[in-house]
Amino acid sequence: MPTPWVIEVRLGTRPDAAPLRRAVVEAEDEAAALRLVLAQAEQDVSAARAGLQDDGQEEVFSSAEASGRSEHHAGEEHDDPAGNLV
Repeated sequence: MPTPWVIEVRLGTRPDAAPLRRAVVEAEDEAAALRLVLAQAEQDVSAARAGLQDDGQEEVFSSAEASGRSEHHAGEEHDDPAGNLV
């Protein structure tokens, strides 16, 4: 009889890190549950690649930008937290 499994994939060992992927699947055993989650991940990657091929563009972000922090590049103006142009 299938059992519900909750599979979370995390990067690193920090206990407070949010999972990159969280899936609830029903499977007979642990190995079958992991295979189902792997299949879902492969479908997601395939769909993302197809979207890039359709669009023809790929955007590249630094790790700081991807984590929500902004970066200052030479020649760019930006507002500081007080609202002043720097």
